[in-house]
Amino acid sequence: MTPDELLGVTPALLAKSILHRRERLAEVIPEQLDARQEELVNAEPLARAAKEKRDDINGKVASLKRERSEAQTKARVLFKRAGELRDQLQASGGIKDPNPKWAKEKLDEKLASIEMELETSAGNHKTEQKYIQEMKNLIRQHDEWVAERSSSQEGLAEMDASFKEAKSLLEKAQKAHDAILELANENEYFHNTYVEHEAHRRRADGRTKRLAEALDSSQRGIEHWQKIIDGGLDRLLEKAKTVREGGRSSTVRNRKTSKKENTKPSRKAKKATKSKAPTPESGGEEE
Repeated sequence: MTPDELLGVTPALLAKSILHRRERLAEVIPEQLDARQEELVNAEPLARAAKEKRDDINGKVASLKRERSEAQTKARVLFKRAGELRDQLQASGGIKDPNPKWAKEKLDEKLASIEMELETSAGNHKTEQKYIQEMKNLIRQHDEWVAERSSSQEGLAEMDASFKEAKSLLEKAQKAHDAILELANENEYFHNTYVEHEAHRRRADGRTKRLAEALDSSQRGIEHWQKIIDGGLDRLLEKAKTVREGGRSSTVRNRKTSKKENTKPSRKAKKATKSKAPTPESGGEEE
């Protein structure tokens, strides 16, 4: 519209145009609001489920980390204790090799002899099973003999037990660590899924709230402008009528009020004027 056309618009037409605009928005918004609410309803359970899965994995990872840390801590203590016992035994000269070279060679000879018989004989599967069992028995007897020699030395049994328990704890820590690594990819997947669904939920929630506010504003606007149209526009045109009759506009009145406030002396200025000493020119007495 041109400026002249815009100035030619009557207040009644302008009020009706505003009312029509509000009514049109009130008709269009509900459909969009329903779509956004449906989107929000669908997004909320997806985001919640992804978060629950992610948090569940995080709980498992936290538990595995505690298990790994505790096992490593206990293993360090046991290794330290075993090292102290070894140092004490070596210092006293009482430590002996529970599995000397000659014992190993004797075991190897017996195993080699059985292996040779197994390869050269034309036995059936029962014969092979017999030879394998004999080899297992030789190894078991050797291990028992080594264990007996170890236990007969004062402090050596405790040292070996500490080493074995420490190794077992380290294996436990390693298993926990491997489980954490296996859960890492799964955790990343559910975390990314949660972030995606949560972002979608937030957008839907924000759009729903804005549309609800817009609908409420439009409905209140309809009531407001309908009331004005029904009651007449005289109240809104009072100031325009005053200006047409020669009165000052609110802008002019506000400007004059502002000038008066700016020219009015402040309390400090008045106080300074009163307390100022009289001069000879002003009729005061000279000292």
